[in-house]
Amino acid sequence: MINFERFILNFFATFELFVSRKYVFGDKAFTRVRKMSQKNYTKYILTQFGCNGYTESIRFFTKSLNRKFETITSQAIGKQRMFLKPELYKDLTDSFIDKLYGEYKGFSKFKGYVVCACDGSIFSLPITKTTRKEFDVPDDSIFEVHRVRSRVSCIMDVNSKFILTSKIVERSVDEITLALDHLKELNKRFNIRKFITIYDRGYVSLELMLNTEEIGSKYLIRLKKNSFINQRKYICGDDGIIRVNWINSRLNGIRDEKLRKKAKENKFLEIRIVKVKLKTGEIELLATNLTKEEFTTEELKELYNQRWEIETGFKKLKSLVRIEEFTGNRRIIIEQDFYAHIFIYNLANAIKNDGQNKITRKPRNKEDQIIYQPNFSKIVGNIYLYFPDLLGENSSKKRITLEFLINQASKELVQKNMNKTKCDIRKEPDITNKHPGNTRRSH
Repeated sequence: MINFERFILNFFATFELFVSRKYVFGDKAFTRVRKMSQKNYTKYILTQFGCNGYTESIRFFTKSLNRKFETITSQAIGKQRMFLKPELYKDLTDSFIDKLYGEYKGFSKFKGYVVCACDGSIFSLPITKTTRKEFDVPDDSIFEVHRVRSRVSCIMDVNSKFILTSKIVERSVDEITLALDHLKELNKRFNIRKFITIYDRGYVSLELMLNTEEIGSKYLIRLKKNSFINQRKYICGDDGIIRVNWINSRLNGIRDEKLRKKAKENKFLEIRIVKVKLKTGEIELLATNLTKEEFTTEELKELYNQRWEIETGFKKLKSLVRIEEFTGNRRIIIEQDFYAHIFIYNLANAIKNDGQNKITRKPRNKEDQIIYQPNFSKIVGNIYLYFPDLLGENSSKKRITLEFLINQASKELVQKNMNKTKCDIRKEPDITNKHPGNTRRSH
């Protein structure tokens, strides 16, 4: 069991590194003496609850700056935030993850591999003309309503539950493009040869497979029923190799010129196709470049089942972290909020892991197979309440605050009954109900 408490404290001790001029637009920004400095604004964005700008500013002045009965206008906050680059919070998140995986070398590995899942989701954005313009959303017409939305893509470690890389872009950007961008980024930050990335049916792409092989990494993709249907005819049994020839129509789909040239020279791509039977009796097809010596058919089936963790991660981001509650209409502010919330999610996950290690509660009935887990919602709520202390200058106060957060995580629990065999039927939400009974927020 890994204890993240020391790591978190050491990481927050380096927070000053992100209060840098390289994250500022323009030479004159944050040079005058104002109510809030560049450092204050950097902290302010991380500590927002999701209230209106006026309330957030009063709380920040009182809690973080110890200046009671002071405030600042929302217009002034919005104006100064336009000078801060969103890359600040992306780098903050990347640094947190990179240092974590660098310090704990054997952390979160299965058979020597870091197992990840890649997926995308559609996020709602503020319904304003400014947001429409900056995210390339057309105006509504008499024929169609164009909702103001963006596409978000993430790669998550399915074992540790940490988000390794994420991106928010226009909805018009396709998932394959984002997946390729993720792989390029992770290849710079990690030894991606020891990564297995799991994809759903929307990611069936020869370009993605070829790129993954080119960087020496591994993939596992759920296929559509008609994927490689002609090549699959020659497979004997439930586990075999197919060869996909690089004809011109397939080569034209590869955007990287060097990769296209190499594919043309190799003439074909070998793909392992595995048939797995689900509990429902349905047959699913999985494509991979993992060999039979590395993973058996059953192991690949269990491996793909772990992809569901990224769906749970998106649910937490939306319903518990409240990532879609953006505090501005401009793209730069939306990106600031997005990457700051990704950092909050990863921090909460680290505290959750430490809290899990300290749980002592046992089920009253020894025959009940009940697993107790920290309540993620309450962890997030506590982080927002005590974040100013974690970002403060007092190291002793930081340590006491973090100890409290971890201790609370080990006490405020939810339970999972492993004896439960019958799954509840998932019901669609009633969109006509304006007052559902489960919308109480942790922050």
